[in-house]
Amino acid sequence: MTRFITFFSALLLLCLLSTASYCQDSSPNKFWLSGGLGKSELPSGMFAFGYELGNKPTILISRYTLNTEIFPDIRPAIEVSEFALLYGYKMGKFSFAAGLSSVWGQNRGKFLWSDPDPLIYGSAQHETIKYTTIGIPAEIRFIIPSKYVGIGLTGFGNWNAKRSFAGLNISVYAGRMK
Repeated sequence: MTRFITFFSALLLLCLLSTASYCQDSSPNKFWLSGGLGKSELPSGMFAFGYELGNKPTILISRYTLNTEIFPDIRPAIEVSEFALLYGYKMGKFSFAAGLSSVWGQNRGKFLWSDPDPLIYGSAQHETIKYTTIGIPAEIRFIIPSKYVGIGLTGFGNWNAKRSFAGLNISVYAGRMK
């Protein structure tokens, strides 16, 4: 029993001292807002907000992603939207994060009818199947920052039960980057 208490006390002391050593760093917290365009299975757009603790290599990110068909001949357009909260680590110009997300969108169901209009090359109408689920998002960001703006590349993905996706976006950043 004495060994257990000694081990637990040493572990607690180690945790307290390691936290205190981070507190000595007076680096300011960083934050940014980004918008980007890119490609997954479908064309993709992303808005994100990131908060980096100045005294730790951690990062908190909230993001909204929209993947959708643009001007489809077959209706309805396939869409996947996501709102995600991610937690991760920053190492130099790279950050790695994962978390939880809410995913919603629409898929096509069975064929309903067709429009043979020659001006729009015809189109097919299918039933709309809407869905909502939760997912596991992950991302890798590479950011080239200046003091208040930056440009970067984001590899992102979401694993879920309805329509998983992965893609690549080019993003522009604004905020306290350095």
